[in-house]
Amino acid sequence: MNGNDRTTGSTARPAAWLAENFRIKPAAIPVGHSIRSGLSVGLPFVIGALTDHVLTGMWIALATLLLAAGEREGTYRLNFWIIAVSTPIGASGYLLGFVADVPLAALIALMAALAFLAGLIAGFGPAFSVAGMQFLLVSAIAIGVPDIDWWTPLWLYFVGAAAYATLLAVEMLIDPRRPQRLVLLALLQSLEELAQARAADLADGGDRTTQARSAATTAYQNAAGRVSELPVWRMGSAGDWNLDGRVVNAAERVLAFLLAADDPGVLPRAQQQLSALAGSVRTGTPASNEPDRTDPLDGVLVDLRTALADSGGRGSTTEPLVNPAIGAEVVRAACRLGLCYAIAVGAKEYFPYSHWFWVPLTVCLVMKPDFGSVFSRAVLRVVGTTVGVALATLIIALVPKGAAIGIAIGLLSACVPWFMMRSYALQAVAIAPVVILLVDEISPGGDTANYSWQRIAATALGGAVVIVFGYLIWPHSRRAWVAQTFGEATTAIADQLRLASSAIPDDPAAAQRRHDDLVTARRRAYRALSDMQVRMSRAQSEPPPASTVALAWLPVAAAADRLADTVSAYAVARRSGAKAPDSEPGAELADQIETLGRGEPPTPVRLVAAPLDPIADQTRRLRSLLETTEVRPRRV
Repeated sequence: MNGNDRTTGSTARPAAWLAENFRIKPAAIPVGHSIRSGLSVGLPFVIGALTDHVLTGMWIALATLLLAAGEREGTYRLNFWIIAVSTPIGASGYLLGFVADVPLAALIALMAALAFLAGLIAGFGPAFSVAGMQFLLVSAIAIGVPDIDWWTPLWLYFVGAAAYATLLAVEMLIDPRRPQRLVLLALLQSLEELAQARAADLADGGDRTTQARSAATTAYQNAAGRVSELPVWRMGSAGDWNLDGRVVNAAERVLAFLLAADDPGVLPRAQQQLSALAGSVRTGTPASNEPDRTDPLDGVLVDLRTALADSGGRGSTTEPLVNPAIGAEVVRAACRLGLCYAIAVGAKEYFPYSHWFWVPLTVCLVMKPDFGSVFSRAVLRVVGTTVGVALATLIIALVPKGAAIGIAIGLLSACVPWFMMRSYALQAVAIAPVVILLVDEISPGGDTANYSWQRIAATALGGAVVIVFGYLIWPHSRRAWVAQTFGEATTAIADQLRLASSAIPDDPAAAQRRHDDLVTARRRAYRALSDMQVRMSRAQSEPPPASTVALAWLPVAAAADRLADTVSAYAVARRSGAKAPDSEPGAELADQIETLGRGEPPTPVRLVAAPLDPIADQTRRLRSLLETTEVRPRRV
């Protein structure tokens, strides 16, 4: 079955996009995060119940639940920054409780403006994105629950943040390099798998390399992201592995070498040595073997070993954690969030039950600006919350009041980090009953089942608000947005080919500048291809036409991946002197690749010099797919 057949079959299946939404992703249990979440949420409630201060314990537990849900799989520095930024912003949401009794029209206008600002600051980085969601969640409770002295939960929010930060600090003291080690191991293992895939492809002519290279590129980008979060000082003693920019740059050179390798005997050795290197990082001991720099394989691997052993000293840099990037897409998302939150706040008038605040609460959970597909999250939120409400109702009916409820809350909270990684529906299954069990302490109801139905109805209504006013009335949100990224990728591939086919200057400084530009172009191409895969994955969870467009792009994206790999292999061969420069035909072929990305009428690829034949073949294949599949490269 070829790529076109696969695409046709996918679109023919009824509601394939819906099945994609409910796919459970594999993920390892984040042990530290899960223990921290369970203890920080369950323990305050248990202590409050045992000391007859259950409301105090509840307010602290609610704060730590939001912080646990906001923790990222990043460095300790990033997560401490998230706590520092999100705590005062999230806690200030309780101040809205003092204006909850203003005329409804004024309340709607105020909350619409605040929701817009919460969406806008998401462009400042993950800490502000988490802070905006926490603010809206807390605000929904503050304007929906009457007769509370909101100064008390406000200062208890800071107590919860201090408790959560303390638990995070304990883990940091026990294992200070854990976040860096995990991402570094993932990078080395992905390179090992790339070597294995490349060797298998050379043996039988298969195409495993593309997928393995995509995984290695993602791992490289994750490692580069961790580097930007790290402080400048060195952690550990001499001989320990560390992570900095030199390490990820050396790993990226290994990636390029593996893509260019055409000797079946080299790749098994590369796989073996990368496996040994991963093992040495895992145990914190340097590799024992002495590499031979005259061997091209050992040449690139010794650079990686040296970078690992010497990293973290002088010259290590860090990027700011606040990096404003408020573009048109962020503004549009903020507008949708403000509109939907305003309509949800209006539920105070049209929702005939006391738990109306679950409508805006649902909206802010679904529409968090960087959460991806709004439509799929609305569907999954309703389904997951329905299951979670049923679970909460069962717990309330069977578990005695007091400390036993706190234990149940802690167990459910411990599941939140893992469920978040696996599925948004599973996340809702864990978070919904915890929020219900906590909020029931300040807004109890005699008939638990009746209140559960209220919450299900409010969740369904909030999901409907999101689908209609945050999705359907915005045609922009239904586009797959793949074509724009495809154009960026082909432009970067073309730039890389122009540089790779040019003569290497005799002047060492000029040769180094050419090489640096070549590496930059390669990274830009792979980053764009990775972004394209992410956008297609998100679009596949949307209903048609977005999912149909994304599925049609799948064979094109795969062909673009193979073209990028072929150009990278040619560039490495040129640097090693294995191939002579082909400036004129290389530039002509690069122009044709760039033309494909612009959506202009493709021109036939003429015969070129032998070293460029593989690139020309991949360009012809890409041109053929653009002609025969239902994609429009110009559409953005």
